[in-house]
Amino acid sequence: MEKSFAYILNCILFIIFCSCQETKKQDFENLTAEERVLRTKELEYQRGFHYQASSFRQAYTDSLIALNPENASYYQGKSIGHSKIGDYHISFPLLEKAMKLDPKETLYYTSWLMTDLYKDYDRAIEYLNRYDDYTPGQVDYAWGNNVNFLKGEVLQALGRHEEAIAEFTKAINEEGMEYIDPSAFPYRGISYTALKKYKKAIADFDLGIKVYDKSSLSHYYKGIALLEIGKKNEALVHIEKAKELVSKGFKKSDPYKEVYNEIYLMQIEDKLREIGK
Repeated sequence: MEKSFAYILNCILFIIFCSCQETKKQDFENLTAEERVLRTKELEYQRGFHYQASSFRQAYTDSLIALNPENASYYQGKSIGHSKIGDYHISFPLLEKAMKLDPKETLYYTSWLMTDLYKDYDRAIEYLNRYDDYTPGQVDYAWGNNVNFLKGEVLQALGRHEEAIAEFTKAINEEGMEYIDPSAFPYRGISYTALKKYKKAIADFDLGIKVYDKSSLSHYYKGIALLEIGKKNEALVHIEKAKELVSKGFKKSDPYKEVYNEIYLMQIEDKLREIGK
């Protein structure tokens, strides 16, 4: 009963809040430039008390957009909450608006989003290339991720393995062994395997294990490559090792989405049964 009352009360408060916000929006056009700046700071401060996808935060963002209709960051910020809960039909038009207003800054986020969350590969490679072209000759990052690494992921997903290898190689050279995402090596090895370049693939899986000794991905795909060249016993050692590591939780994963080349315990067990183990 108490929970029901609290829920109803929250709904009533939100309706009142939105009504007040709507009234305030109508008054924004009468504000001076200085008053707009002060009101914007006030709204941003109040918005900060609410989590990203909350209705209250979105209402504050609507007011900020009404006050500053040419500010791309507010459209992008409003889209993020919708992206996280799967309302892509709402988030994408907001992102398109943001990109029209400030393409370079918006692409920093949107190119990563298309790559990692939306998995819209055609848009992802278009946006990554466009973003990368703003600063030729420099190492670029989209939402903190090396752009060449992201390009490699997308090109591999599209089956463009030669290009994917080139992008992973650029990322590895840019970041160095110490700082590169350890997945870069097994990812590149997967593309070499797809091209039947097994010697290069195995060398990359070995690098992946050297950089991160609990890389279940490297062990699993090294086993696959070894099977292709007829080394079944050696392959079984690595596939079994991958099974052990995944069983202990050593795998690249994300609670919000499937990651590129993600491997699963059932997948490994199926492979072991397939080869008669």
